[in-house]
Amino acid sequence: MEPAELKEKYVGVQVVMVTPFKKDYSLDEDGLKENVHFLLKNGVHVLHPAGSTGEFWNLTPEEHKKVIKIVVDEVGGRVPVIPGTGYSGTKQTIEMSKYAEEVGADGVLVLPPYYVVPTPEGIYQHFKTLSESIKIGIIVYNNPSMTKISLSTELLQKLATLPNVIAVKDTTRDIIDIFLHLYALEDRLTFSVGLGELQAPYFYLSGGKGHVSDMANFAPKHAIEMYKLAKKGDWNGMIQLHRRLNPYFEFVERKSREKNGMIWISIIKEAMKILGLPGWPPRKPLLPLEEKDVSELETILERLGLKR
Repeated sequence: MEPAELKEKYVGVQVVMVTPFKKDYSLDEDGLKENVHFLLKNGVHVLHPAGSTGEFWNLTPEEHKKVIKIVVDEVGGRVPVIPGTGYSGTKQTIEMSKYAEEVGADGVLVLPPYYVVPTPEGIYQHFKTLSESIKIGIIVYNNPSMTKISLSTELLQKLATLPNVIAVKDTTRDIIDIFLHLYALEDRLTFSVGLGELQAPYFYLSGGKGHVSDMANFAPKHAIEMYKLAKKGDWNGMIQLHRRLNPYFEFVERKSREKNGMIWISIIKEAMKILGLPGWPPRKPLLPLEEKDVSELETILERLGLKR
């Protein structure tokens, strides 16, 4: 898919897929295929395998490649497949991105280099070198809570001059920054909000084109409903849906504070296990939920009309 075409199709519900494992923590290839078809059947618009929720940092390079190829092959061109291929090093990022291009991915989702905290010019050169190395589209992934780097409007404007940088997944809790980026870049980049249904109503109201959803791994119909309401401009219906989903949002936030660490992936995988979908378990250092937390999650899912 040409970058210009991908720019137009990077809209709607973009699912950052979990990577399912077996009980021995090996890759569940059949489960991954099953999840692809579950999501396609429910009408999602874009698939992001091997992203943050897909535990890319918990995969060997061989597993990372296998996840990308399985999803590309199973989708068969029905929706864009844009795997996460970002590493701290530019060389590794290029190698994984080239592989994704070779096996038929439509684009790549790339973080700024993390851990090393490069300068803005270093970040630009990272993406520039990648842009010169592949022909498919690049989605810049702004995720300051994980990378410790918050991409400025000025840097995003500079990245937008690269020919195959076509979109931004903006995952920041400061929604004011997202609005400033969105307004400044206008149509030069397609923007998608990364914190899913939690921020989506306000983002769509401001002209956003899509939202990246981890919740869609187990509740794709709710994610699709939110996008449809946005397309219709039914903001009252959107807020009503947002309120219905709030017990889940509140649960994730509260448990994250209680555990003092990253727990959303464990919650998603536990929800998938409850609903009979492949996903569980998370790989260490992530841990399964405690029994009392599983019970509370079961109640929340039931109230959302989600059953096995």
